[in-house]
Amino acid sequence: MYGTDSLHMRRPIVFVTDYGRTDTYAAALVGAAWRAVPDIRCVDGTHEVPPGGILAGAYHLKALALAFDFQVVLCAVVDPGVGTARRAIAVELPNHVACVAPDNGLVSYLWGETPPPLRRAVELLVPLDISATFHGRDVFAPAAAELASGSRLDDVGAPTDDILTLDEAFAQREFGQLRGRVAVVDHFGNAITTIRDVDIGGSSVTRVSWEGGATERMVRTYDDIGDGIAALIGSAGHLEVAARGQAATEHGGPAAHAEVTVELL
Repeated sequence: MYGTDSLHMRRPIVFVTDYGRTDTYAAALVGAAWRAVPDIRCVDGTHEVPPGGILAGAYHLKALALAFDFQVVLCAVVDPGVGTARRAIAVELPNHVACVAPDNGLVSYLWGETPPPLRRAVELLVPLDISATFHGRDVFAPAAAELASGSRLDDVGAPTDDILTLDEAFAQREFGQLRGRVAVVDHFGNAITTIRDVDIGGSSVTRVSWEGGATERMVRTYDDIGDGIAALIGSAGHLEVAARGQAATEHGGPAAHAEVTVELL
């Protein structure tokens, strides 16, 4: 780990929140990080997670961890339980991605896809004299700034390994089928599911279905879809239902949160 006095070695903070851009909440995170560590670099991963969308936030965190690898500290705040007894945590993984977040399932993929010996976590201190409604500003952004400036995980909290993961973030296998749900509908209208390429393994997908629709077409690229809808594996390794040049729902595809079943051969 590098020293806190090595300005050029500081890692950026990448924010993932459901704050949107019409209020001041997203910018307040930057202000809090700068108060903790002046001039720390801050990057917007996304502030457009659906309000309270913990599962969607977990997917976006995974995608950004894949994109940035060890270069950043992730600061994730999708926190409908802010001010309650839910814990504040920081996790560190073998590729040295650090992430601060509420312990509400937001780190489900970061934590759940890493074997136990290779992951570490701490519980952050939540001061009593801070706002009960804005832990993003008062807890998570300052902790992220400390980690980004060179502090070790043990410097910011007490060790823990009891981290909450969402059952719904991971597909269930039943009699030659995988059952999951749509975690995210992205900007292009692609319905990204919780069913991953590692869940499918070496099997062949014969049918993807949801309430009111189905497709038996599995393609490699969006251009291969042609007319109608099809399924494919997206860049983060999750199965998507998509249409070319349109939202999948325009062709009867599944909406956010819809249950999805994959039949395997």
